Amino acid sequence: LGEFRELFGRDFDALYGSRLPQYEKGGYMKREDGRVFLTPEGMFVSSYILSDLLDFDGDIAVGAMTIITSATQLLSMPVQGLCQGAQPIMSFNFGAGKGDRVKRAFRLQFIICVVYAVAFWAACMLVPQMFASIFSTDPELVQYTAWAMRVYMAGIFSTGFQASCQQSFVALGQAKISLFMACLRKLILLIPLIFILPLILQDKVFAVFLAEPVSDIIAAIVTCSAFFIRFNKILATSQKKA
Repeated sequence: LGEFRELFGRDFDALYGSRLPQYEKGGYMKREDGRVFLTPEGMFVSSYILSDLLDFDGDIAVGAMTIITSATQLLSMPVQGLCQGAQPIMSFNFGAGKGDRVKRAFRLQFIICVVYAVAFWAACMLVPQMFASIFSTDPELVQYTAWAMRVYMAGIFSTGFQASCQQSFVALGQAKISLFMACLRKLILLIPLIFILPLILQDKVFAVFLAEPVSDIIAAIVTCSAFFIRFNKILATSQKKA
């Protein structure tokens, strides 16, 4: 908390202290030695915190966030399903020392994930009203959600890159790296950005929505860089064992 005050010249408790007790009571956050941090259950708290901080614009912002979260599942579930389906194929060939087959499987998975994510992103940018109208018939809410969706999903194309590489780490026996990359986007980057960006930008709601694409793109860059740097080295160790 002292570091937060030094960095931003604002008191953390004065800004968000009224909200923290409910997170602590729910077991999502803890205070120890002047620090506030997430518990393991906090893995699932980012959307909850995001919705809570959107009370700058009242119920309409929270409603928009609910619709956007539901629409996001149209991307994340197919991508996760594809990656998890490819894992046993990659793992089998990795264990057999067949690096070429591992590369072909990954390449196909990567291309499909990226193409689907980019197509979904383009649809969200061009016709966000179409997705919003699936979940609500309120014209005001649909219009607000369309604006919010363009901000929140501005970086969602990177999900195809990030998920493909992150899930492939599991298939290659790199579970610890995969876990770190999974936490990177929603925990290490997103939650701090939700609190920090409203201190920097004048439009608080825009700042909260903006935290998502910023964390998406940074996480994708880090994950893809780590994967492609290590990919051939990991395959080489498998071929030696075989």
